[in-house]
Amino acid sequence: MIQGIIVKKVIDIVLKQIMKKHKLDKLQKYVEEDNELDQQMKVVQKNLSKYGKYIEELEKEVAILKKDSHPPIEDLEKRLNKLEKEK
Repeated sequence: MIQGIIVKKVIDIVLKQIMKKHKLDKLQKYVEEDNELDQQMKVVQKNLSKYGKYIEELEKEVAILKKDSHPPIEDLEKRLNKLEKEK
């Protein structure tokens, strides 16, 4: 049991020295911690989700409007011209 603890401590010390020597601590920090691009990506994903929901609602409203609307009146221009001439 004590040997296991000693081995863990030795491995930790060796890893720290290797990371210092090869300057891997900055690389590890870059990989593990959120940076500016990670934060921007989270904002973009949030906005994309919000706009996706908004588009779905608009599509539902358009479907309702299409269902409730009637087809255009045939010869509407002729009828309007005739009414204008009568005035």
